[in-house]
Amino acid sequence: MSRETFDLIVIGGGAGGVPAAIRAAQLGGRVAVIEQGHLGGLCMNKGCIPFGHMMAASHILGSLSLAGEMGIHCSQVNKDYPRLIERQTELIAFMRQGVKGMFKKHKIQSVKGRGKLEGPGAVSVDGKVLSAPKIILAGGGKWLDPVFPGSDLKEVSNSDDLLKAKKLPGKCLVYGDGPFIIQIAQFLQRFGCDTTLVTTQRSLLSNESKAIRTRLKKVLSKEGIHMLMDTRIVSVEKKKSDLHCLLQKGGKEETKVVERVIVLNRGGALEGLGLDTVGLDETAEFIAVDDHMRTTAEGIYAIGDVAAPETNHYSHSATAGGIVAAENAMGSNARFDSRSVPRVCFTRPQVACIGFTKKAAKKAGYDVMTGSAPLSMNPFGMLTSQNEGIVEIISEKKYGEILGIHILGDGACEMAGQAVLAIQMEMTLEELARAQFPHPTLSESLPEAARDALGWPIYLP
Repeated sequence: MSRETFDLIVIGGGAGGVPAAIRAAQLGGRVAVIEQGHLGGLCMNKGCIPFGHMMAASHILGSLSLAGEMGIHCSQVNKDYPRLIERQTELIAFMRQGVKGMFKKHKIQSVKGRGKLEGPGAVSVDGKVLSAPKIILAGGGKWLDPVFPGSDLKEVSNSDDLLKAKKLPGKCLVYGDGPFIIQIAQFLQRFGCDTTLVTTQRSLLSNESKAIRTRLKKVLSKEGIHMLMDTRIVSVEKKKSDLHCLLQKGGKEETKVVERVIVLNRGGALEGLGLDTVGLDETAEFIAVDDHMRTTAEGIYAIGDVAAPETNHYSHSATAGGIVAAENAMGSNARFDSRSVPRVCFTRPQVACIGFTKKAAKKAGYDVMTGSAPLSMNPFGMLTSQNEGIVEIISEKKYGEILGIHILGDGACEMAGQAVLAIQMEMTLEELARAQFPHPTLSESLPEAARDALGWPIYLP
């Protein structure tokens, strides 16, 4: 076999692999990226970007009721789903070209094919072997096959089919446990699909605070989304053109009749990576790493979805981990800060949670202080009917260091950046309480929540 040598090989050209390759090249490394599909990975091609585009359209539809309150009346709304897909296909093609341009700029070699480890320091691609002292595994995730009877029906699929569909079904059941199912359910409902959301979890976003969970559920319920918690699909049977879904909650069963079932369940794409050749377990749920993104195999790093459970499959986390792994592969001593990873859901209202919840902080041994500011008490929140929105802050009591910030409301995912900085920079409640935020904005509720925790809110009753 022919052999070519690099300083770093990255297996996977997605949200983690691309920034890892660019960062290593910036540090002087000769880098190769192996990708069997389109550069950009799931995020750009079938995940964050296309569904972010869909949610942007969903948000426009969701604004129509507010427009009516403001005296702006839309007598007729036409929902052209094929045009929506056409536009996002054009945007994604443009983004792919951008990645190729960055690779060219940094002299990164892109190798088409499926990479497989062939022992320490070696990766094979279609009969060719590449060598490098450091390797980053960034192969992303994969859809896990449902295990209930009837899961092989063509009308039972994952979200990839929505990107190819010419029209949406009239009735749909969305099934899964991650945050992704919530935004897809809202999108479908707003585009005229009668949607049922089913999860085995005890609640939506079950690990987040009660205020965030209950307020989000209230909004979705008002929009007409049927939600069944702590429920699983027993079987799906096709009768004529309909799917009869047998559902079970506890000892009770019920049947939902829909046209389509979308199952969203993902795991790390570990199979076929050759992990056994370096002493790693291919059958694991994901590859364990330390805060340097190192695996237990010498010279092997793992980032993104291959190195995290489904609840942590966030592209921004993959990007941050990729940069850390690349810097360490090139001789640095960088660390991944898991405290400041935003947990987001691009529904409307948006959800952004960073750091500890009150329950998690107490479990970790902290003496906890909390504060909150409902967006219904915020001037701009009143103007834009943020009736269920809220900002919550969790801190430790002795020094007032902020441990967690949780936001529900329009623009929450943009405000999350401010929350990330507050936690990453170890900001105190006092510092945030005295920060000057522009008026009128929803972000004013961040310092107000801090003031509430300190016992001197200005605008709260």
